[in-house]
Amino acid sequence: MANVNYGLRLRNFLGIMGMLLPALSLVFNIGFGRDYNPPGALTSISATYYSITAVLFIGLVFGTGLFLLIYDDYDVKDRVVTIIAGIGAIALVVFPCALPGARTWNLVMLPQSVTNVIHLASALLFFGSLIFMIGFQFTRTGEGMTVQPGSRKWRRNILYRVCATVMLASLVIGFGGARLFGIPHLVYIGETIALEAHGVAWNTKGGMWLRDL
Repeated sequence: MANVNYGLRLRNFLGIMGMLLPALSLVFNIGFGRDYNPPGALTSISATYYSITAVLFIGLVFGTGLFLLIYDDYDVKDRVVTIIAGIGAIALVVFPCALPGARTWNLVMLPQSVTNVIHLASALLFFGSLIFMIGFQFTRTGEGMTVQPGSRKWRRNILYRVCATVMLASLVIGFGGARLFGIPHLVYIGETIALEAHGVAWNTKGGMWLRDL
């Protein structure tokens, strides 16, 4: 019976779910929730908390947070980063963003003005930790080992750095553009691109492609 590496499967599951969340939210909200969602429910992925696809946002993000909290790390630095990212993901769900006109509901029934501040801080922790993890931790090698140019590890490291850069740039452009130019849907677009890059990195880490021969 072949050995099953459940760590790799979990990484791939995390990557795939992150990539599917924006598309699934968009399809179900446009297809079925147009008459039920509050205005602005698609201005960001976090705002879908108030839409008919709340279960997707809550389930996938909370599940991601739990996964990161129990993620099997290589060293103390990895452990600290993944715990911070996990706490950030769970806090995103417990303390939702503000959406004017939407009914206030959250686990502790705090005003949106309060939960929004915590939500933004949690998003910074979550995405910041993931970007650091992908750009710097995924690229590490074992002690005393070197990466040969052209090898699969070398190519994976390039891909990780590209993914981390794309995540950072898309989030900055998305949130910055929404504030500077008043185009709120740029946030959703930026978050979508960031999650797609995140998914590519985690699926690579999970051995879906560019696996060592």
